[in-house]
Amino acid sequence: MSKEFCLTSIEKELRFSMWYEENEIARFLLDLDDTICGTRKVFRNCMGMVYDFLEVNAQVISRNEWQTVIEETNNRLFEQFAVNPNRWNKVVDELAKLYELPTAIQETTKQIFAQIYSIPPEMLEGSEEGLNFLSKFNIPIGIVTHAGSEWTWKKYNWLNLKRFVNWDDIYIVDENKHKTSESWRGAVKYFGLEPWECAMGGDSPRSDINPALEIGIRHCFLVEDSKQWIIHNQPVDKSVRKIANLSQIIDVIYEDN
Repeated sequence: MSKEFCLTSIEKELRFSMWYEENEIARFLLDLDDTICGTRKVFRNCMGMVYDFLEVNAQVISRNEWQTVIEETNNRLFEQFAVNPNRWNKVVDELAKLYELPTAIQETTKQIFAQIYSIPPEMLEGSEEGLNFLSKFNIPIGIVTHAGSEWTWKKYNWLNLKRFVNWDDIYIVDENKHKTSESWRGAVKYFGLEPWECAMGGDSPRSDINPALEIGIRHCFLVEDSKQWIIHNQPVDKSVRKIANLSQIIDVIYEDN
């Protein structure tokens, strides 16, 4: 029987309280997209709508071929344009040149991609429980997100995140750049802390976990998902605690001790 089944909820809470006090954790920094809420699902749904539309209306290549070429183009342009929403227009512009797409089809395709930023994502399983748990201990939470302020504000309101985080406690990384160790260093500085005073959680080894480790954040929680974007997959250090969702933070802390 695993150790997590040997403890009552009160005992788990006591151990967690001891853990964050002993480690002098002043704030939990959390990624937003696909750590707290499921934006990947919104992206994939809209991308699927594009594949369906082009298969029927462009009639140049098959749906599977559209999927392959769009994903490859998007991944390549991500390296250049990061998460700026205009990247999708660049994707369509390249497709238009490759397959001589009529203007009407180009515009409809761009409109479908634009829906990504108007569809409210859902809270991921375990997110509310995890955020409620941290709030119960009065541990300040900060969000470090790689999205523009307008879209972040929409998600903040759609998800009613003010229950857990003040708007001023959201650090927004420039959407035209990549989320790197300097981004996380900037976030730590924004909150007036040193890296060793923070714990963090995120879903991307590339953009969250490894950059945080690089600047000296000692306690990193990787929200694992088999559907992670391939461009974000990287090996992580054995010290990283792997969880399925934020509600598991308390369990992995206990299991490690």
